[in-house]
Amino acid sequence: MTDATAAARAERARRHAEELAAMADGMSARASGMYGRFAGGQPLLVGHPSYRPAVRDRARADNATRRAIEAQREAERAQAKANQAEAVADLAAIEAARSRPWQRSDFLPGDIVTVRDFRRDMAVTSSYQVKRANAKTLTLHAPARGFDDPKRTYDRVLSRTRDGVTITNPADA
Repeated sequence: MTDATAAARAERARRHAEELAAMADGMSARASGMYGRFAGGQPLLVGHPSYRPAVRDRARADNATRRAIEAQREAERAQAKANQAEAVADLAAIEAARSRPWQRSDFLPGDIVTVRDFRRDMAVTSSYQVKRANAKTLTLHAPARGFDDPKRTYDRVLSRTRDGVTITNPADA
């Protein structure tokens, strides 16, 4: 995924999340307004001519509230997707800013690297200590993660830290 594509996708997701949030807020306000009839605390009087309309109005208000709550949940899901899309766009921007790919000579044992895990369209990153630089992969040290010597290809490396200095462009190494 290119930097521009990822940025456009993130922008669309952000706008969609904002639209859903505005719609959910409007639905919530309308549902709250529907309870206005009951604001004074007057109980429903069984047998009174106002009883059936009041029960109907309360049921409508309850249903509107349920729909507003579900709309709010949908807006929260959309916001989470927008956050994920923005993180993917940030990673794509980092990768697009490189003047050359990472290679074996850029790493020494003991360097700390931040690598992209899994697929390009997911913004999941982890930091590891370099154990060994191989021809096509880095062997990493991660004792706290419950597995030995994970390997990542050089195209997954986002940054390298050595002696407290972090670089994201291998040409700066």
